[in-house]
Amino acid sequence: MKANSEKTKQSKKATRRVLAGVLCGASVLSLVLSLVMPPISQAIANDGQTEETVTVGGSSTESTDVENTNNGDTENQNSDEIEDGEADPSNGVEQGQLEGKLQAEDGELSDGNTVMLAAEGGQTKTESTEIRTADDLKKLANASGVASFKLMNDVETSETITFNNGSNITLDLNGHKIKYTSLDQPLFNIFGGATLTIKDTDPEKPKDEVISVEPLDDPGQNLNRNLNRDNYGKNAKLSCDNAYDNGIPSNLIYYVTQSSPSKTDTTKTTETLYKHSVDIKGAIVACGGNANLRLINLYNKNGKGGTFNLVSGVITQKQGGSVSSLVYAEGGSTVNMSGGYVCGASGSAAGAGIMVSNNNGASTLKLTGGVIAGNSANNGGGVYARYSKVTITNGIISGNSTLNQGLGGGIMAEGGIVAVSGGYITNNTMAKYCGADGNGCHGGAGLAANNGAHVTISGGQITGNYSEEAGGGVYVTNLKQGGMAWLDIKGGYIASNVSYRSEGAGIRVGQRVDAMINGTPDNNDTPGSKVYITNNHCMSRYDWGGGGIFVQGSNETASDAGRLFVYSSYISTNTAGGYGGGVAVCPTGKTLVTNTDGTAIFGNTDAGGAESYDSENNNNDGNPHLSGGGNGKTEDKDAYYSVDSNGEHVFRTSGHADFFLAAKGHTTPVAVVSGKMLGDIDAKYSGSIELTNRITIPANGAAQVKNSIGLTSGVDTKDKTTIDAVRNKATTFITGNYSWDHGGGIMSNGNLYLGVPADTYILPSLKLKATKALKQANQNMEFDKDKFSFSVYRKDSDVATEPSWNDKTFNSGGCTLVGTAKNDKSGNITFDLGEQYVDKAVEANEITYYLVENAGNDPDITYDPDITYDPAVYKIVVKVQDNKTQLMNVPSKEDPNSEVPLCVHNYTITSVSLGDSTNSLEKNEQGYYSIVGPDGGKTFTNKYTPYTSSGSWTPKATKVVVGGEMKEFTLQLAKDSRFREEDIVGTAVTSGDKKKQTLPFIFDKGIAYTLSDITKDLYTAGDSTGRGASKTFTYYMREKNDSSIFSHYKFDKSVYKFTVTATDNAEGSIDCAVTYRKGTVDSDGTWEDTDSDDHKFPDTTPTFTNTYSTSLPLSGMSGVTLTYLAGAAVLCAAAAWMHIRRKANARGGERRE
Repeated sequence: MKANSEKTKQSKKATRRVLAGVLCGASVLSLVLSLVMPPISQAIANDGQTEETVTVGGSSTESTDVENTNNGDTENQNSDEIEDGEADPSNGVEQGQLEGKLQAEDGELSDGNTVMLAAEGGQTKTESTEIRTADDLKKLANASGVASFKLMNDVETSETITFNNGSNITLDLNGHKIKYTSLDQPLFNIFGGATLTIKDTDPEKPKDEVISVEPLDDPGQNLNRNLNRDNYGKNAKLSCDNAYDNGIPSNLIYYVTQSSPSKTDTTKTTETLYKHSVDIKGAIVACGGNANLRLINLYNKNGKGGTFNLVSGVITQKQGGSVSSLVYAEGGSTVNMSGGYVCGASGSAAGAGIMVSNNNGASTLKLTGGVIAGNSANNGGGVYARYSKVTITNGIISGNSTLNQGLGGGIMAEGGIVAVSGGYITNNTMAKYCGADGNGCHGGAGLAANNGAHVTISGGQITGNYSEEAGGGVYVTNLKQGGMAWLDIKGGYIASNVSYRSEGAGIRVGQRVDAMINGTPDNNDTPGSKVYITNNHCMSRYDWGGGGIFVQGSNETASDAGRLFVYSSYISTNTAGGYGGGVAVCPTGKTLVTNTDGTAIFGNTDAGGAESYDSENNNNDGNPHLSGGGNGKTEDKDAYYSVDSNGEHVFRTSGHADFFLAAKGHTTPVAVVSGKMLGDIDAKYSGSIELTNRITIPANGAAQVKNSIGLTSGVDTKDKTTIDAVRNKATTFITGNYSWDHGGGIMSNGNLYLGVPADTYILPSLKLKATKALKQANQNMEFDKDKFSFSVYRKDSDVATEPSWNDKTFNSGGCTLVGTAKNDKSGNITFDLGEQYVDKAVEANEITYYLVENAGNDPDITYDPDITYDPAVYKIVVKVQDNKTQLMNVPSKEDPNSEVPLCVHNYTITSVSLGDSTNSLEKNEQGYYSIVGPDGGKTFTNKYTPYTSSGSWTPKATKVVVGGEMKEFTLQLAKDSRFREEDIVGTAVTSGDKKKQTLPFIFDKGIAYTLSDITKDLYTAGDSTGRGASKTFTYYMREKNDSSIFSHYKFDKSVYKFTVTATDNAEGSIDCAVTYRKGTVDSDGTWEDTDSDDHKFPDTTPTFTNTYSTSLPLSGMSGVTLTYLAGAAVLCAAAAWMHIRRKANARGGERRE
């Protein structure tokens, strides 16, 4: 039995051991697996992915991924190469191609403004008849209906081929030449409704290549008398390969100056010069002509003209030869040029390249592509239109020239209509100065028009043209003609043109011309059409100038003066070597500057106060540059030498950089200048008027000028907010232009209107006098000069109401602020409002003003919050009389054929009354009307009340008792840690039986402070009134030791230090910030901290804890010792009993066995 029991016990023990081993093994295995499985799983997953990728390696998915990657790289490369859609000139030219806006490929220019140079046109392909000989050419004349021919060899002929009866013939030059040798008879006569189309489909024809690119970093403002013309008026050149065919042109070089808005400032432009090279293959060449030869001749027969289409190929002449015109059209005929080249012609009359005439009916030239280059004639070297119509939507007119003094190097229109909406008129030349300084009768290197022509420019670019005389870019005149010619500019670029010996580098508006310049604003996300007149330079040292624009007047007949209307213009960064960097006006015209769709003239530069003019130097190299004084126009010299009664050069030393006008002998106004500029922004004009008086034009004011004014705007060109506001309103930008003498941006001796021409209303200068008092407790106080500020408002609309005060908030009621003034030392206030400009007539000849004191709305005044400002509003009624003077008649903006009178309304005062009173105020000897307060007292009386403030805090502490009951314990607060009787400022005593109590120290209002308490040494000063002052106070808190009364209590000996920062909040209260820290006080009464942190009061409060004790050692080390001894004895007894019991059990067990 025992053996079995032992075996059973051993078996159970073994089983337990096995189970324990299994459990231990399982635990160890689990631990190991948890450590090694994650990396194995990850490896398996990676293997699975690799296998999957390999499996689909040839699938379309992987292929797409690769393609997407390549596309992304390509996009990144493109974005690096081309930024903002413009070519980087530093990339140079590769394979003869310009990568950028003016890229030439297959004879095309890839800019929005550029032209399809060799467009094939979209002709329907038909079977072509081959032309191999001169006799074969006659087949063209015999063809009827629609027919096509292809030139298979170079052909030489002297016979004329005629097209009529409505035939429609297409001739493909196919890379070959027709060499025409007749002296004066046309190669092709086209009439009677017939059409001839020339193209060149030679598959090996060379491309129009850009072979050099030159950024024009300097727009020319440093040009001197020996002007380097390398970048302006670059003539096209034809050259020939003598070994191939003597005198037959084989290559054309021409230039395009491209203008584009600056990337850093869109009010300015930058120009780039592109050099093009074209090898001539398929061509029609005049080889033996004279000045009467019209190589391709279109005229009217049987009431029908002809049509000539140039799609591609070249029309030119043999070097050293001559023609009347390469293409001539009259009698209602039409020339359509969509590609190809008309180049190299020399004619002694007009229109060597193309001429369209009104003989037997006005004709038409439509230029939608192609290049007209290197032609020269007396007038209209490239194109001459006589009372006909020219439309240019694309294409290039480049490097053409007049032979001598004339009009229109590129294009000349004698009457008729010219409409330019695209393309380039560039680098053309008016070649010769007429020899008479000051005449300016010749010019228009780019485009010229006269005899009542109507010219519209809505796009395209007129750039880099050079005139030896006037009008570098555009010259329109109607001299000695009836009626008015038109120049209407709605968009496009007129940039980097030069006039060398006379006025108007960019544009010259001649006599009897109405010119309007008015772009269109942006419309949401649709950009408008902007006008840029930029970086032009007038180098005339004799005339008055005009870098961007010149307007010609008349010394003899005022009505002959040219008239320029400019709307929504931005005139800045222009320079004049004399005066008026922005705008200058000389004697004979009338001028109006308004802010209604008006102008912003600021940030321009002139000679300033320079004093080294050299009257003996004919080259005008002194400083300032002044005109030659031709035709008695010496007013600029009069301004330079003028002095006032004190001998001071008022004009010379005052502002005139932005606007300069000089005339003499006028007794009525010839100009009006508004004090606001485009965007309804204060122009901040200052300068001089009538040479001897300094002037400042207020924002709501205006200046009437009889003879002279000089103005400089105070608008800061670095004020981004203001500049952006103006730029967003502007549609015409006149910037970066230069004039050797005057008028860097605009020079006018005609009629100039900057803004909408409308009647000008000038309110009279109103002079007011008021008085000021300051009182404290009804006693008058002294105050400083400029202590108080006052304003006058004017009611300008029916919806405006009387200004008013609501507590401290002022409401102008929609009235216009027209003047501000401050008091003098005696409290007097004076207003001289000056002439005020308004945009409408005065109703009922009555103007209402309001006089108020500014209380918080004048940034130049430091307002005293202890002063109560007078809220009085004085109504002043001014009766006036309208004195109307007509300046001129002007064409209506809506209908240029209709004229309206333009008048100046000068109002004069008839009476002034206060409020609704009918009694008129009397003015004193100085012309001031006195505004008095109630009962004849001061106009405004303010009251002074000294500033006061107060604040307090209430100390608190927490009292705790441990072991006993709460007694009447006493807490003390003192100003000094020695707690002398005189130091104690308050006590708190416990009461009741609660063993934890938070006690306030009893004061009437806590510990209170006034402004005088916190403004004593040492303190942090506020302002002069005490606002913001601050002072720090220190207090100590302890429990009074009453152990003699309560002998069984152990008292807390902590001493807390309180730091109180009392600060005035400037609103009549003192705020107290309180912290405390625990510490002790030694026998000398010195406090030391026992805590490293400050505690914020009253978030927490100091705590004092007292402990109750008896005679038994119930606490401390004695109690602990007794407790341990008693426990030890119990444990010993328990151990002995357990031992005896165990022995007894052992013996009992043995007996049972």
